[in-house]
Amino acid sequence: MRHSLLRLGLYILIGFAGSSTALAGAAIEAFVTATLVDGRPVAPIGQVFRCSDKIYAVIDVSGLADGDHVLNVDWIDPSGKRREQTVYEFNRSGGIRITVWLKLHAPSGASLLSAFNPALGMGEFIGPWEIRMTVDRSSTAYRNFEVLC
Repeated sequence: MRHSLLRLGLYILIGFAGSSTALAGAAIEAFVTATLVDGRPVAPIGQVFRCSDKIYAVIDVSGLADGDHVLNVDWIDPSGKRREQTVYEFNRSGGIRITVWLKLHAPSGASLLSAFNPALGMGEFIGPWEIRMTVDRSSTAYRNFEVLC
């Protein structure tokens, strides 16, 4: 009986190890930037952005098995609320580079006065943000940045 339990435990462990390897197959690397060179986002100097910036997340996914995949990108604002979500479905093996972006918009009516005070109407956007990137609901990466007006 003891050998049966040990064997069952070993099978379960191997099953979990196999599934975790399959889930951990994709790797995610990313950077956040507002800098473009020749129309393409390039690695940033810092992680602080203005309210008027178009903020890019450049995401490199590698180790993909052949087939259909889904990238979810959540933009989490300083209050912890998901402000924006991008879902990108693709069919690929190996690797892919995907660029997504966020552009903050002041409430209507605030844009006329923003020339005098860029932070007007943008208070909820000011502070630390988080980008949560997930491939196939298994591999997740996080990047942080800050918005100051």
